[in-house]
Amino acid sequence: MMRAAILAAGVVALGLLAVLCFPRHLPSQATSASLTQATFHARFEQGILTLRGSLPTESGKAAILRQAQQLYGSTAGHLIDQLTVDPDLKPAAWAEQIPAILPVLGQMTERGSIIIDGRSIVLSGRVDNDQVKASVLRDIDPLVQAGLNLEDYILTAPHQAATVPLQKKLTDLLSHASIEFDSNTATLTPRGRATLDRLTALLQEAPQTAIEIGGHTDKYGAPGYNLELSRRRAETVRRYFLNHSLTHQFTTVGYGASRPLSSAQTKAGFQHNRRIELRVKGPSPL
Repeated sequence: MMRAAILAAGVVALGLLAVLCFPRHLPSQATSASLTQATFHARFEQGILTLRGSLPTESGKAAILRQAQQLYGSTAGHLIDQLTVDPDLKPAAWAEQIPAILPVLGQMTERGSIIIDGRSIVLSGRVDNDQVKASVLRDIDPLVQAGLNLEDYILTAPHQAATVPLQKKLTDLLSHASIEFDSNTATLTPRGRATLDRLTALLQEAPQTAIEIGGHTDKYGAPGYNLELSRRRAETVRRYFLNHSLTHQFTTVGYGASRPLSSAQTKAGFQHNRRIELRVKGPSPL
């Protein structure tokens, strides 16, 4: 009897321990894992500054807008605010540095953009000379120090646009920043839209170009379904580009699972095969 009583007391104690301890840890881990990255995109073109993205705090957005208004928004219609606030986003140390680096856009000629996807910062545009470019890179350094990887697409002279072929720039970007969609849909994820913003900045440097947008899937699913899904995803990309004022001749093709990049029967291999590719087909006919 004594042994049975001791065993029963032990079971009750373990049960109480589980109730007290597990709920304290599991929800916080799940919440932490579900947090998504903040994003930011500033484009300055023809005297108009357009701000887009999603930030974690109202105070961070307000500080950015105050600086933007002071620098570029003195004339009505010259500042377009499309920023949103989502308190569920992962905290972003780099967001505090945005007001200080907004002036670099004023050093760009024709157009300039800053794109942040939470992991990297992409600078594109054109400046007058190497000295101005060096100054821009120095000014942007606080964002690098905040943990972002810098991708520099700043040009210093008109002829330099042709030194790196557009196809190589597109391929290099897509090799480490895929265009993502929600599972089994043609709906872009926030990271997918951030990648398209970066591609838009590249395509603006070569407006008279014909581009094929090819959609690809992995082998799972019926062939007809995969073909249609890949076509719809390619069409989503085309509409996104057109809605952001690109004037290229875009064509869309759905390849389904017919052109895999990887034969590996692994999660990484399947993800590698699910992709959007951009192919430069030549000058756009006038």
